[in-house]
Amino acid sequence: MKLFGTDGIRSDSSRFPFDNETLEVIGRSVAETLSNGNNILIIRDTRESGKRIQKELAKGFLSAGVTPIFGGVMPTSAASFLMRKCKYSAAIVISASHNPYMDNGIKIFNSKGLKLADSIEEKIEKKIHKYLDFKSIVLRKKIKIKENSKLLKFYEEFVIKNFLGKSLKGKIIVIDCANGASYRCASYVLKKLGAKVIALNVKPNGKNINLNCGALHPEYAAKVVKEQKAFCGLAFDGDADRLICIDENGIVRDGDYFLAAMAGWLKSKKKLKNNTLVSTVMANIGFLQSMKRKNIKVISAKVGDRYVMEDMKRYKASLGGEQSGHFIFKDILATGDGLLSAVILLSALSSENKTMSEFLNVVEKFPQVFINKKVSEKISVEKLPKSCQLIKNYEKVLGVNGRTLVRYSGTENLLRVMVEGKDEKKIKIIAENIAETIDKEIESYK
Repeated sequence: MKLFGTDGIRSDSSRFPFDNETLEVIGRSVAETLSNGNNILIIRDTRESGKRIQKELAKGFLSAGVTPIFGGVMPTSAASFLMRKCKYSAAIVISASHNPYMDNGIKIFNSKGLKLADSIEEKIEKKIHKYLDFKSIVLRKKIKIKENSKLLKFYEEFVIKNFLGKSLKGKIIVIDCANGASYRCASYVLKKLGAKVIALNVKPNGKNINLNCGALHPEYAAKVVKEQKAFCGLAFDGDADRLICIDENGIVRDGDYFLAAMAGWLKSKKKLKNNTLVSTVMANIGFLQSMKRKNIKVISAKVGDRYVMEDMKRYKASLGGEQSGHFIFKDILATGDGLLSAVILLSALSSENKTMSEFLNVVEKFPQVFINKKVSEKISVEKLPKSCQLIKNYEKVLGVNGRTLVRYSGTENLLRVMVEGKDEKKIKIIAENIAETIDKEIESYK
């Protein structure tokens, strides 16, 4: 069974590979592969399973002669920053990002603060299966967990230093922390910058992370922005590596708006390296047209912030991100960071003396329809002839003013269908037909 997906290991936290025995083996395998004599950092989000998982991973570290350092609850991106600040061998983030609380995950960063290459993940996975196959289970130890609160302070100071605008004094900012990893640091950072903060979903109980809130459900925060006549709203996901913006009118603005506006602003400051922006195949046609008008080159990466980062390095770009709200400012940090992105955006608004709607109003988006459908198996669409032909036929119908994108989730048995075009009713029917045809063909394929 393959453990690593597109973003580390992710699964139901009550089952393999999140049973205690396997977690110890994972910990030992990571330590043996990545440790260069230094300690390994462990941080987590607010899920109730996080404390148990970190304890079992730590036992595996100790069995390999490596000391675990516990950072407690903080955003995923803090791990990348702390690799530079404190020089650990590696960092493990215990989080399933935007998934519900029952799930959990293990994301691993190397000593440079980057997510692991596929080849390193394969090396770790071989070790894990070897230990499990030969029942070479590590000796369990009782350990005490003491989380170092100073590490979160280091991260908060780093984010604050990246605000280069005027004070936010007098500005009301609504934040939705999804009862997740940003529930303490987001309020602290924005208040330090002078803002009056209205904080939503900052009372995690282990089970309410991402529950009808945060970046995946920004509607309530948008309502509060309008009611309170706020300057803007900022919604984060459970591990705070995503940001979804809400303008002063309560209109939700996804990553396409952010990237288009930020790329234009950086270009005007001569800070957009190689006049290049890395996005993904999910980017809206309207976004691409906007970038073409500004003579900004767009590279379309595979979905996933690690692939965005790979293309940023390949094309020497300083800005990259996803429609879903992951943004990477490579010259500042080597991974996506929702809070850092928010602070850089607020810097831009301050320096330009603009509202969020004025700054982000640079894209005229085409309607997009998304369908997520559970499937029994993830069979390559190229192996499904009826579905392939149907998709080709629809692409001809849509022409240059539309497109289809069909892929599987990297972490779940989910088929993801996106259709884009000018007629919303029409593309909804197309998306539904594609999803239904693929599902039926998968069942008959077996």
